[in-house]
Amino acid sequence: MGLMRKLAVAAENPAMAICYARSRLDSGGLVASYRRRAEQAGLDRLYFILSFDCDRPEDAAAAADVHNRLMDMGICAAYAVPGELLCRGADVYRRIAATGAEFLNHGHRWHMYFDEASGTYLSSFFYDELTPDVIEQDVAGGDRDVTDVIGVKPKGFRTPHFGTYQTESQLRFLHRLLERLGYVYSTSTTPGFGLCYGPAFHRYGLIEVPVSGRGDRPFDILDSWSCFAAPGRTLGPQDYQRGALAMAKRLSGGAGLLNYYCDPSHIHDQPIFFETMRELVKLAKPISYGKLLAMIWPSTPKSADTSK
Repeated sequence: MGLMRKLAVAAENPAMAICYARSRLDSGGLVASYRRRAEQAGLDRLYFILSFDCDRPEDAAAAADVHNRLMDMGICAAYAVPGELLCRGADVYRRIAATGAEFLNHGHRWHMYFDEASGTYLSSFFYDELTPDVIEQDVAGGDRDVTDVIGVKPKGFRTPHFGTYQTESQLRFLHRLLERLGYVYSTSTTPGFGLCYGPAFHRYGLIEVPVSGRGDRPFDILDSWSCFAAPGRTLGPQDYQRGALAMAKRLSGGAGLLNYYCDPSHIHDQPIFFETMRELVKLAKPISYGKLLAMIWPSTPKSADTSK
């Protein structure tokens, strides 16, 4: 998240700014506070959810093998695929769904493009740059895509480039829209929201499940792009492993949630990623979004759990 976006979030949510300052001065105390919130939410131990954002055509080619390798470890990942790519890779994603994997609505439009000049994919179609009616059309279109391709209406949503869409007004608009469409949860917020409000909370209307951060910098997203794929990146695969395991170890022995996401094409040929997953399942119990929410809020509709 860029500086201007951080300032916009802080302007609408001063508590987040205070929480961020505390993460710099007393990260241990902040993590301890998070664990208490997790206990209050009803978690009895440390759980782990892995999801994949499949934002490039190459992700479909990598996803099946990655999914099978993770299933052998007891991890059934969730998938957030833009509708246009979901339709292109329908056969692959249907096979993955047949294993019990959850599919989230990730909007209809493919929100990247291949830039010939740089020889890499670049991001596009940012929700913070769009009008509300265009956002509504994209969310509704993604809902139809998942329903048509996977055969199950999605109950969860992840905003494309979600780190750019984090202000109070943006999140309240999103949750109102999702509620009208019959959704149960969103997982579209950055790690600071989890540190401030807990691993799953109702602040914006529906249940929101923030993604998790790095052990050394808990406000910073841990993702595969930053550590495995970004041109000119300053982090590497070892940083991914250290960040993921450090957070797991900080939370182990108590209540909490590790909600990590990756892109399959970034990690399919990275042994250290799979080593990290094997270590994580020793520290945290894999779970699906649906099962987690049904455990925390028993009134959550059973249809929210699409895993088998």
